[in-house]
Amino acid sequence: MHQLQETVMKSAGFSSAVSHYEEALTQYFPGSRTSRDFVDYSLRTLSPFGFQPNNAMVCASVCRDELTRPFINNIHEVWGRLFNFSSLAGMLYLGVTGFKAAHHHAPNSEGTERYVYFAFPHIAIDENGVPGNCRRPGRHEMSHACGALLNVLQDLSEGSVGLELNQDDLEQSLLKQRLFRKLRDGEIPDLVTLTKIAHSVIREDLERMIQLTVDSSAVPYAVFTGIQIHGPGNRTWIWASAPYVVAEGARENLPH
Repeated sequence: MHQLQETVMKSAGFSSAVSHYEEALTQYFPGSRTSRDFVDYSLRTLSPFGFQPNNAMVCASVCRDELTRPFINNIHEVWGRLFNFSSLAGMLYLGVTGFKAAHHHAPNSEGTERYVYFAFPHIAIDENGVPGNCRRPGRHEMSHACGALLNVLQDLSEGSVGLELNQDDLEQSLLKQRLFRKLRDGEIPDLVTLTKIAHSVIREDLERMIQLTVDSSAVPYAVFTGIQIHGPGNRTWIWASAPYVVAEGARENLPH
């Protein structure tokens, strides 16, 4: 069996306990909704706070994987303008300079800028309910997502993790450095758990960058984070985690 396939099966932690995609989605990511429904919801819930496609800058971070494109397309279709924050696994590596660039592109014709942030790592679940497996158009063999996170798991299982910064593999080495701060010594999580750890890291980094670059007393902004899930038939689902909006310096949690 291919080495990466072995990693997927080991990280899944089961063989037949979850036999179907729908059951796996409910078990691992309860409350998920389709990508388009989620993006429509984001506009619907932010409209009462004055957010509209013509007055807000949307900033989105997803993995570079082509499977994430439908979600980005949905965001663009609903919100219009979009500043791309993306990197491997959806990590945020653009720093203060990148965030400020996005903010400087925001509409300000009303005298107020508004920012909407989407930040999502991703995972696949195949028709048999196996996390990490997916079928890519044009490829006959089973494929996998997120490949960057699976490579981290493979390194862990082989005990060959190097945390030095690799100039020829910058994003992957930064990903390992960032994730390993969240793992206990000797811990080898399953893929679902590692994806949720990646989400918590991304949210933590996003909120730190907002603190460094946004005057929340003057600029309204909203945060949507969670996990993007690829299912059979190239369908995309979104699991959201505690979305919120900050307006007039006050934070309000959004229903989801």
